[in-house]
Amino acid sequence: MAEIKTGDFVVPGDFLATAEEFVPGDGAYEEEGKIYSSCTGVVLVDVQTKHISVLSRASGPPKLKRGDTVVGRVEDVRDQSASVYIGVLKGRENRELPLPNMGSIHVSQVLTGYAKEMRHQFKPGDIVRARVLDARREPVQLSTAGSDLGVIVAACSRCRAPLEREDSKLRCLQCGNLEFRKLASDYRQGVL
Repeated sequence: MAEIKTGDFVVPGDFLATAEEFVPGDGAYEEEGKIYSSCTGVVLVDVQTKHISVLSRASGPPKLKRGDTVVGRVEDVRDQSASVYIGVLKGRENRELPLPNMGSIHVSQVLTGYAKEMRHQFKPGDIVRARVLDARREPVQLSTAGSDLGVIVAACSRCRAPLEREDSKLRCLQCGNLEFRKLASDYRQGVL
């Protein structure tokens, strides 16, 4: 067997060293006196502390944190809140999120001003862009206060046809229904 050294590329199950020589660090495990790689990555040998590790480039599933921007679908609207199924974390690359991924927008977090009724701000099925306020609680606390946040795609409550923006209102071109929402500044402009 060739000697493993710092910088070598390994895959899960590759032999790294014996337990007599080193202690397994991150990305490594010991089995029957031998140390193996538990992930794909680059080997790091620390001769002073006698640890051997594998540094993986894969960061795993993304985790939400305060200030992140997410895109989701409104599932339910109540008097004081709207439930949102969070689908995507916006950023350098749009990433799907692991389950559970439910969020909630409280009536106090809809607008920078005062929102009287939630049913005039969101409807089930609306696609919204929101900012994370608190990701440590479940559901994740969200806000749509801000011009770039809010509904980005909506369908008519009567006939389910796409709604077109008409100033600060939405009009259905199929049935003529007029509706209101908390709209993002780029409503239906293809920017999710």
